[in-house]
Amino acid sequence: MSICQVCQIRSERPCTYSRRTKQYYRILIRPLRHVAERCGYALGVHGSLKTDIDLIAVPWRESAAPQDYLAEELRKTIEQIIGTARQRDNDPPTKKPCGRIAYSFYTSPHDDIAGPYIDLSIMPIVRSDDVQNKTEKTETKKED
Repeated sequence: MSICQVCQIRSERPCTYSRRTKQYYRILIRPLRHVAERCGYALGVHGSLKTDIDLIAVPWRESAAPQDYLAEELRKTIEQIIGTARQRDNDPPTKKPCGRIAYSFYTSPHDDIAGPYIDLSIMPIVRSDDVQNKTEKTETKKED
């Protein structure tokens, strides 16, 4: 889906490679989940699998690897399996709501070749001590 910047209406994007996107998903998901688990994350899929593979990585233990390390490990795994997984120079990691960081990995060797890409969002690591301190502060404010 894309959203028109003028009228804000959602419409389907034309796509000639949706079949290949689904094939890449079937090939990649197990190895990517294995890498994510090794790095301390759970990896989920959302979206239509039409133009891209939307992944969300959620820290599953406090000793989870930093977000950029996970992203690079996943990128290298995609590259080993598909042959190409590159970030465009004009498409750096982007900060998103709730502290997540989004990465896009393109499976086409050149920008002028259309093809599936991986859209990865990684949630931040929140330590249980931070959550406990925040909860205590909130409860103190309620008592006042």
